[in-house]
Amino acid sequence: MVKLKYGLALLMLALSCNTMADFPAARSLFEKQEYALAKPQLETLAELGHLEAQFLLSRMYAEGLGVDKDINLAYAWTLIAKERNHPQADQQYRSLRTKLTSRLQGKEVYTTLNNQFGKQALESLLYPTANRYVLSDVRVKPIAQPEPEYPSYFERSGVAAWAIVHYDINEDGHTENAQVVASFPVDAISEYILPAVANWRFEPPKDLYGDPMRLEMQSHTFRIKSSISSRTRKFDRENQEYIDAILAAAKTEAAKYQYLYALLAENRMVDNTNAMDWYLQAAINGYPAAQYRLAQCLVTGNGCDRDPSKAINWLTISADGGDAKAAYLLAQELLDSNNVNYDPHKAAFYLEIAALTEYMPAITEYAALLAMSDNPTLRDPQKAIRLAEQGRTIDANNPNLLSTLGVAFIELGQQSRGESMLRQALEEAKKRNWAVQNFEDLLEDYQTLATN
Repeated sequence: MVKLKYGLALLMLALSCNTMADFPAARSLFEKQEYALAKPQLETLAELGHLEAQFLLSRMYAEGLGVDKDINLAYAWTLIAKERNHPQADQQYRSLRTKLTSRLQGKEVYTTLNNQFGKQALESLLYPTANRYVLSDVRVKPIAQPEPEYPSYFERSGVAAWAIVHYDINEDGHTENAQVVASFPVDAISEYILPAVANWRFEPPKDLYGDPMRLEMQSHTFRIKSSISSRTRKFDRENQEYIDAILAAAKTEAAKYQYLYALLAENRMVDNTNAMDWYLQAAINGYPAAQYRLAQCLVTGNGCDRDPSKAINWLTISADGGDAKAAYLLAQELLDSNNVNYDPHKAAFYLEIAALTEYMPAITEYAALLAMSDNPTLRDPQKAIRLAEQGRTIDANNPNLLSTLGVAFIELGQQSRGESMLRQALEEAKKRNWAVQNFEDLLEDYQTLATN
């Protein structure tokens, strides 16, 4: 049994083998009696609050299915499932209650599990409170958003289609990592909309202090409407069939389709549906993208009430499952000295995980932390240089990487070379229309140190 502790301090989820699980896969393993494979997935799901997984896990302990019989654990998981109205839990609870060797011991095991994975605990420490989605980010100010160049025959032929695109906005205001996350007909217009999004430009996003920042997982929906009524009716019918099929798959506990249906709801492609409910189901089902999306809304307050502690909990789950963006965002939260979960060592750990995937924002942040940290157990200018040079293979003149190199060289006693890099960083920041105060301060501080 994985023993977990939730709290306002950092949640560290030791997900079994870091295996991504969804319930259909876990249930299939259980039904095939491949209990050793089913157990870690069912534990992961049960600990996130998946009701049927909780009940199957209770059966494994009650019947000794691939595990040593443990009536106390079986009783505890059954009671948790019973209190959430699992249809078979009450009968199993009555049977197990008579088999307990000690009612007191059984209650103690239940209390321990319930305090970690019961409904009230999960609602308090993981589950978000939904609010209204705002599709346009107030921090985003477009400079240029060219429309896709569709072929001329689209209009003549009465082509109709839609596509939802996710993209990031980097510190320069340029778009990155654009991808079509949902569309109908599938990929029908991807080749036209992705080049358009790649050419979008925004005012460089800034945080509350005026420093450049990234905005990730921005969303935009493209729609082409047919001017031919018969084509429109055909498209509407087939589109509805497609959406209904996604909903049917989501109802079978397929996490991928739960997430996809949540995307449709968030982007107003379906009506009268709470997107947060479907994101939560997919997240409970172990889907990293949904877990990241919940964390993002808990950080920003768009789609659910802000709650930094819940955000960190979900980010930890997603990052431990291998999601680089989650690891990066988690590190950002852990490096915020105003956050009760401030922990630069854990931030460094997650930045290194994300940097190993060559995720550029993590490389930049981790290199800076290694070069500039006041903590001698974190500071490592030589490693910072290696990371910064790795990042420069992606963006050779990135101001943050140049400033990191400058500081690192100075820390290693190469004052002239370091100052030169800091001047380059300042000039490049000006070219990119970044806020330059930090770059100026950094150069001045290290020039002052050299003269003292």
